[in-house]
Amino acid sequence: MTGIQYFKNRDTLPIVILAALLITIVLMLLVRLPGMIDSEDKSITITGENGIYDLTGIAELEEKSAILLPGPLYYPSTLMTPETAKTDLPVSTEQFDALRADYLSQRFVVLVPDNSDVYTLTFNLSGRHAMRVYVNGKIVGQAGNPSATKQGTEVWENNLTCYASPKDGVMDIILQSAQYYHYRIGAQLAALSIQNTAFAAGGGLTVDMIGFFLMGAFVCAAVLLLFIYLLLSHTKATLFFALACLSMALRECIQSQAWTHLSFLSGNTSFMLEYMSVALLTIFLSLYLGQYIEKQFLHAAQYTAIAGSLAYAVCLLVCDSVFYTAILKYYQALLVLCIVPGIAGLIWTMRNPNREQRAAIFGIAVFFLAAVSDIMLYNNLFGYQHPRTPISEAAMLVFVVAQTVSLFLMNNRVLAEAKDAEEKLAAEKDSLETLNRMKTEFLGNVSHELKTPLTVMSGYAQTTGQLAERPGELDGGEVTRRMKLISSEAERLSLMVGQVLDVTRMEEGRMAMEKRSCHIDEIIHTAVETHYPMLNKNANRLEIHIDPGLPAVSADPARISQVIVNLISNAVRFTANGLITISVKRENKNIVVHVADNGTGIAPERFPYLFRRYYHKEKAGSGQNTGTGLGLYICKKIVEQHGGSIWIESKELAGTSVFFSLPLP
Repeated sequence: MTGIQYFKNRDTLPIVILAALLITIVLMLLVRLPGMIDSEDKSITITGENGIYDLTGIAELEEKSAILLPGPLYYPSTLMTPETAKTDLPVSTEQFDALRADYLSQRFVVLVPDNSDVYTLTFNLSGRHAMRVYVNGKIVGQAGNPSATKQGTEVWENNLTCYASPKDGVMDIILQSAQYYHYRIGAQLAALSIQNTAFAAGGGLTVDMIGFFLMGAFVCAAVLLLFIYLLLSHTKATLFFALACLSMALRECIQSQAWTHLSFLSGNTSFMLEYMSVALLTIFLSLYLGQYIEKQFLHAAQYTAIAGSLAYAVCLLVCDSVFYTAILKYYQALLVLCIVPGIAGLIWTMRNPNREQRAAIFGIAVFFLAAVSDIMLYNNLFGYQHPRTPISEAAMLVFVVAQTVSLFLMNNRVLAEAKDAEEKLAAEKDSLETLNRMKTEFLGNVSHELKTPLTVMSGYAQTTGQLAERPGELDGGEVTRRMKLISSEAERLSLMVGQVLDVTRMEEGRMAMEKRSCHIDEIIHTAVETHYPMLNKNANRLEIHIDPGLPAVSADPARISQVIVNLISNAVRFTANGLITISVKRENKNIVVHVADNGTGIAPERFPYLFRRYYHKEKAGSGQNTGTGLGLYICKKIVEQHGGSIWIESKELAGTSVFFSLPLP
């Protein structure tokens, strides 16, 4: 890595964090700015007298809604009905904190203009409740099923909107509410928002509509990622994040109250799923982020978060709601202890991120900063007048998009690596098939080459034996000639067997060089004299030209002699009635040996394969592949082990020149 690349990679992380901070600020402006600009209060807070709220003289109600605070009296542990309204005994709200009740009733008597207008009634409570509303003796709305027992109660949401008309300018409103499911609180007192429907602002996106939109976005992202996982690449990170997206969709469905439009989902089940979605999201995100974890302490934080979430999920399935809401604070503390240092350590680990890691860090940072912003918002650190609109939902969408981009980049990389590996395997397969074919050809050629000298030796040995049986006809010169031919073929046979053994030694790393100071001219003359019967074929003429006064080289004489014999043997095999020349000279700090012939030459397309094992050329005039195909391969290995190099120059039908160099000590 160059210095410039190092500094570019080192500076990438601060840029990514800065971009995440800017996006978080943009989200805050987009989500909260409308509420900050439109700062005019659109509601009027009304305090009743003895539970009676007189709205008849308030002209602003045509433009604003009235917020009716809880009256001075309420009915704990009582589910008031119109029939029992006169007999049920109220209790002062000052005793609310002391008298914890799992179900209660409230009564609002509202005086409005005497007409047939329809009013929108919205009850808001702290926490999810079951609610039922009576107006002037009739049920006008119900959310869940409030009951005097937990078994008979079906919890719903924290608000209920219904519509009613006054009778003789009066709306006698009774609200029943029940909440058994949270260990810290029982049923809470509700505030009532009332507005004339004729003047109520219409249109716009509701909370549940936005919830359906976000839920659909998360589900689409999950389906897309599952498609990639199943059809394109089986990377576990893709699967884990797809499951995390489904967990986000579940949580958004519950939190936005979109679940209330799903008839198959009960209120009690949705209450449990609200907590379950947190555990599932923690598990799958921890598994997803595991792909970036390298440090041991990060693995410890990851496994602790997963184990804690699994344990809490089991509690959600088998334990009562009072129990799992009671231990929620311990579970949340565990997550904080794991997530805060874990995310910080993860970002530090990826401080020199690649492209996919940059996208992942960006999404993580946006979501983390948005969560911090919402915590500050609800603790009034932005001021009491600041609109309490969270940005975590929008940040979660940014997080999903960023992680999806990261996974796309990762899958593209994985697919590219898989393609490269596939191409390499295909190339290796072709290479192995070629090698196998060459070995098969090698065995055939070796069998043929071994058979030829054996046949010649056998034939001459038999005829020489026949001559020996007839002493009167025995010609000493003929016997000598035949014995030289037998010796030549035996030498040729020994050379081929030696080549096979040498290749085996080379592949096993057992070919040792016994180097000593020697002169190249002595090696050449000794090799030619020793192997002359084998080399004196095809009516060729051999010439040797060696510059005088050449210095000694450090070499293994036997191995260098083997190289020279192989090169001369090749020249003899591919030259007929021609000239073979051996020349030696000094070039700079090397001794260069040159073996040339004026034989058939080599076609250009064969050059890349000349020094490969088992590669054959066609014998001059025969049209057949001959030899073992090991000679040049062995020569190259021997020369390179001496620190030299070997190369070939040739033109088809114009002869071949083989050069090799040996470094001077």
